[in-house]
Amino acid sequence: MAVVALVMGLHFSLFIAAKAVNAGCQCVVFDDTYGKEYGVFTSPNWPTPYEDHIDCLLYTFIGQDEDIVEVTFDEFDVQKKQNLECIYGDYVKLFLHLEETAVNEHSSWNIVLCGKIADIEQTHYSSGNSLIFEFHSDWQQGNNTGFRGTYRFLSKKLFQVDGDHVQSTLCDYHFNSSNGSLTRGRFYSPQYPSTYPQNIKCAYRFGGRTNERVKVVFEHVLLQRGDLSCLNSPDVIVVHDGNDTSSPVIGQLCNTNTFVEMVSTGPDLYIEFISRSHFPGQGFKASFLFEEEAVSTGIEIPSTEPENNGNKLLTTTEQPSQSCEQKISSDTTKNGTFTSPNYPEPYSAHIQCTYSFTGRGKERVQILFTDFDLYKPEETGKECEGVDAVMVFITINGQKERVDNFCGNKLPAQLMSNGASMVVEFKSYASSPTVKGFRAIYRFVTNFGISSGKQDPQSVCGFIFNSTERSNGSFTSPNWPGYYPRDTECHYFFYGKSNERVHITFAYFDVEGVTPCTTETASDYVEFSNFRTVDRKIPRHCGLKKPRVIESEGDFFRVTFKSNDRFDGTGFEAFYQFRNYSDPFTIKRIRGRAGMPTRTGSWDHVTTVLFIIITILLCC
Repeated sequence: MAVVALVMGLHFSLFIAAKAVNAGCQCVVFDDTYGKEYGVFTSPNWPTPYEDHIDCLLYTFIGQDEDIVEVTFDEFDVQKKQNLECIYGDYVKLFLHLEETAVNEHSSWNIVLCGKIADIEQTHYSSGNSLIFEFHSDWQQGNNTGFRGTYRFLSKKLFQVDGDHVQSTLCDYHFNSSNGSLTRGRFYSPQYPSTYPQNIKCAYRFGGRTNERVKVVFEHVLLQRGDLSCLNSPDVIVVHDGNDTSSPVIGQLCNTNTFVEMVSTGPDLYIEFISRSHFPGQGFKASFLFEEEAVSTGIEIPSTEPENNGNKLLTTTEQPSQSCEQKISSDTTKNGTFTSPNYPEPYSAHIQCTYSFTGRGKERVQILFTDFDLYKPEETGKECEGVDAVMVFITINGQKERVDNFCGNKLPAQLMSNGASMVVEFKSYASSPTVKGFRAIYRFVTNFGISSGKQDPQSVCGFIFNSTERSNGSFTSPNWPGYYPRDTECHYFFYGKSNERVHITFAYFDVEGVTPCTTETASDYVEFSNFRTVDRKIPRHCGLKKPRVIESEGDFFRVTFKSNDRFDGTGFEAFYQFRNYSDPFTIKRIRGRAGMPTRTGSWDHVTTVLFIIITILLCC
């Protein structure tokens, strides 16, 4: 009766018998929205509880040949068995990649949903013009209301890659701006916005003209949910600064990300997308732009935007180096200084200065204040709001995020950007004849401020320590002893000889987080492993408590540092030493042999006689 009531309530749907999962399945077909933006579907009896023993009810959505189907669950309450997977109770089973508008017992499903709305991914897409999901309830009656959702038919052209598909490949594309016709466009993972296939490798090769750079923005990335490092993630996007996989890696994306920007250092860029997971995610959508390289003219180009709401800023110098609006690119200089206006003389009141830094490739902006003296009335206390201050901003998920405010005369800690850009703003409300303002050194660095080890070109932030080159030394978190950058992942690989083990001791440790140092606790972490993959015998570490002395089990060891986009810490400093290793069992055997008395004929004879006597006694 529940199914009949459902069908009667769907005026624009068809009730048909079709090739289905089993002979008992009934199908409800949605093939039009009748001029509306979207259509609506519900479970039987919604919003009252659905019945038990709904063996197989198929919701079938069919669009035109050039359409894909989008379904969104706005309400969802399907009974979930405690500690069991969804397929063992009530469930919604989605078939997203159909070659024909039908399913049977051999059809591969993509996703199974149950539980509450917070437990599921709400929106799903087909890869072709049809989508089917099966609703099933078992014998156990619950008080669950089921689901209500909407569906739309979208044109496949909305997700068309603006490049040349490489013949005889599934998902390789070339993007070439040499003819001047392709300066910008979009590219996607296979089947986007539906889930990508399993076990694939795609290549996106960008070739610009000699004076061009390639800028890509990954607007939405959904591969695997979790906090695995990209080194261990089964699905990953790798960005190479060149025209093939041998070029240096400047970016790696895994898990989930939004609005991540990368820029090549030359005219070529090569992007790999690798999928090895059993349960693929939605994939990615991205845009690209071939832009001309900035040319150094030796002259600071002033901003065309109005300053201070159109009013002339109260600067006390006309020198370009003292300009209150500075745009500094690594194309023109890799390091230098910037100061408050009129430094080291007092700055004026009521001014606002912006210093914008832009790098390329894997460059990060590092800033070190060498002098800091801003006016701060004593009654304001420790807060830096509403007083003369320097504010530092980075970009997180496409949004401008403030790292911190600095005021008074305490020298700020060394800072580093999470990407290739950073903005510093200086704002004064008042002034004093006794203050000097500030002076800072900036650098565009590619080593993340890590001076030890040999940098690995196939990692964004990877460093190799080989005992054949050095038997001991130190290593640190990026930008140590300053604040480590957010959204950063660094790997430290230790390679010893076959008879060596590495010992690691931490002298300092400040990594934001609480145990067990996972996404659920919004934690950054340090991870140790005897393998390139995860080593579950060694727990992650975060917080302020230093890890105990760590010793590898073999001649290889890995340390990984990973920060999220939320908080800052000052990281760690550690010392390593490769030591010769001797097997305790072998030593015991050698010592046992060395301690035996010298064999003589009489000794052997006595031993033999005693052995025979003991054997006879035991047998009898």
